[in-house]
Order: sequence, then structure tokens, then C-alpha cells
Amino acid sequence: MSKNKKKKKQEPRETIRLSGRNVYTDKNGRVIYYDWLTKQGYLIQKEHEGRMTLFKNRFVIVLFAAILFAGTFLNWTQAVVAGVVMAVLIELYFRLSYLKKLEVVEDVDFQHRLTALQSILEHKSRTQIIALAALYLVFAVLVVLNAYLEDYSMGLNILSGCLGVVGLYFSALHIYALIKMG
Repeated sequence: MSKNKKKKKQEPRETIRLSGRNVYTDKNGRVIYYDWLTKQGYLIQKEHEGRMTLFKNRFVIVLFAAILFAGTFLNWTQAVVAGVVMAVLIELYFRLSYLKKLEVVEDVDFQHRLTALQSILEHKSRTQIIALAALYLVFAVLVVLNAYLEDYSMGLNILSGCLGVVGLYFSALHIYALIKMG
């Protein structure tokens, strides 16, 4: 048995590339997602990383889908209703199904928050950072240009403008990471 314990200690810990506002590391280096609504922390294992990334971005994904719906086959009122329905369904699934599968952690250490900048610096190469900065900038320009060229309504122009600002923010974040990288 002592050999098994030694063997486990020697195995390298898999790094999880999850960061953000509600993601922390505890004293053991584990990644914890803190849900402000339930006031509980949830342990994120490596196998949950992809799905958790999807759920952390659930509202942005719903916003993209609503704009796509409005630009293709729904008017903006129907798109907003569809977006709200999608957001509610995804939120219910997240809270009532996904979080229930995760291990609850009682002692969340709020001092060690993983920021997006730290995650970029630790997990992305210089080439990846340059590519992502350029792609976010292109996205910001194209989403606003598309709204203008498609002659969207005022509501969709505002939503597209907001998405453009988000794209500019992430582009600037990656440029800042590149500068900080040296």
C-alpha cells in the first residue's frame, strides 16, 4: 500500500485551464467553482473542464443564438423571447442537474482567484495569444459591420454593438497579456 501512496504523489497533477470571476484554487491546488447563488463551492475535475467552460459562457452563447435568430428567421422580439427561454432552460439544467453531479467543497479560499489574464499567461503560447487577439478584434469589427450591412433594427444594433465591445475587451486583454509576457 505504501508504494501506491508514493506512486500517486509522484504523478503530476493535470492542469485545468479554467479561469474567471467565480473560479478559485484551494490550498491543495484544486480548482473550485463558487456559485454565488447557493453560496457553495464545487470541485472541478479535469473531466468536467469542457462542460464547465460551456456553462460559464452560457449567457454569451444564448446572446449569440438570439442575435443569429433575429438576423435569420425571427424578428427581434421573437429572438429576445427565444433567448430568454433558452437562458432559463440552460440555467435550470446547470443548477438542477450539472451542479448536483459535482463534489461540494466547504472551505473555498477566496484569496486565490484564477483570472483570465493568469490563465492566458500560463496556458497559451505567444503565437496563440497573437492569433486570439487578432481574431477577437476581427470578430468585434465584423459583428458591428454585419449589423450595419444587414440593416438590423435598433435593438439588434445595440446587441451587436455590445458584442463588439466584448470582442474589443478580449482582444485588448490578449494584447495586454502579450505585452506582459515580454
